[in-house]
Amino acid sequence: MGYAVVDVETTGFAARRSDRVVEVAVVQLDEAGRITGEWCTLVHPGRDLGPQHVHGIRAADVWHAPSFAEVAGALADRLAGRVVVAHNLAFDARFLSAEFARAGLDVEVDGLCTMRLAGGRRSLAACCAAAGIDPGTAHSALDDARATARLFATMLPVPAGVEPFPDRGPGVAEVAEVRRGVAAAPTSPGRAPVALARGDLVVFTGQTLVPRDVWLDRAASAGLVGRGWVTKSTRVLVAADPFTLSGKARRARAYRVPIVSEDDFASMLDALRPSFEGASKP
Repeated sequence: MGYAVVDVETTGFAARRSDRVVEVAVVQLDEAGRITGEWCTLVHPGRDLGPQHVHGIRAADVWHAPSFAEVAGALADRLAGRVVVAHNLAFDARFLSAEFARAGLDVEVDGLCTMRLAGGRRSLAACCAAAGIDPGTAHSALDDARATARLFATMLPVPAGVEPFPDRGPGVAEVAEVRRGVAAAPTSPGRAPVALARGDLVVFTGQTLVPRDVWLDRAASAGLVGRGWVTKSTRVLVAADPFTLSGKARRARAYRVPIVSEDDFASMLDALRPSFEGASKP
């Protein structure tokens, strides 16, 4: 039978509402806990990436990644006939079940949870430290799945009676994995200098390093007008990640509104300030 250790990185916590899987990894084990295979891919979520400072995935990384619907069959094949294992299984199972349902696969993911087997609500890092296991890079689906697999191997044998993931029959065509750091970068969304003028409309998107209210205050002090939505009249969209997949960014690209980084915007404000200060003098 064997085991399939899984981990997902997501845009947030609302599995059955707006949040999506952005990376999924599977480490396969035999019945003795030996690693027999592994698979991992980034997933295009069709929306912004949420807390990028947590999972560290850039929008450029997932630009050409497959959607969950495109990887669902290949993922299901790697789980088929195996008991699913995860650390904090409830989280991963909730997201996988929701994503499979959106892809047209009626299956509820269940299995074994190494957090519960460890005897309480302990983080993967804490459990690995207690077992003398190197946890790798936190919030990397493949590193977390590998660490969970090694941790699970120290817990064998486990209680019987857990049903394996259902076998869906003949396999499906393979989907090329898109890993972190090796994805083909998209063409730059356009970072040519933008000359700002007083009264220009600016919009912000994503979790910027500088708090958004600070940016809005700086924009207003330079004579710019902040807006919460993108229109054809928007001069620039300032993004935490210029390759962002947010709804604002999709609208900006449709309207050919430049999308710029925080650093670019700061330079634009510096260039605008002398003319604004000069115009403000009596």
